[in-house]
Parts: sequence; structure tokens; C-alpha cells
Amino acid sequence: MIRMNIEDFIYEVKEEMMCYDEIGDAGADKWESEFREWLESPGRKENVEGKGDKAKFLIGDESEIFDIADSYLEAVENNRIEEYWKKFQ
Repeated sequence: MIRMNIEDFIYEVKEEMMCYDEIGDAGADKWESEFREWLESPGRKENVEGKGDKAKFLIGDESEIFDIADSYLEAVENNRIEEYWKKFQ
């Protein structure tokens, strides 16, 4: 299990998303904004440990970064972004 600082996690995911023409810089920024809203929303977050500046996002390995970006791309292409966030963990 890898414990990533939230800011590092966001950076890594956005870097991957910006490689997709369908997402680009603007889409990656939108994902970041929506991720921060998700992070602050009430409810249990299975992959988040700690709070505030000490919060960490837990991933099994670096391939999960690619999976997150791929899933978001699929949600964008299929107009299912709201559903993406409902299932996000």
C-alpha cells in the first residue's frame, strides 16, 4: 500500500489526465476541483487516511493513478461524471 500526500496524489492524477486530448488541462483542473469537493463531502472515504495537511490517499500501486485517469476519461466520453464521483474511492 502506498500512502501519498493528497497534493502529490492530485498532481500525479492530473499529469496523467493531461495526456488525454479529451480531458486536457481544463478537464484535469475540473477533476481536481471535483476531487476536492468529494474529499470535503461527508461520508467515509476508504482510500483517505488522516485529515487536513496530514491527509494521505492510499493506493495499491502506481497503476491505480492510470486507472483513475482512465475511468475519468470514460466518464467524460459517456457523459457520466456524476456517476464517476458516486463510485469514486
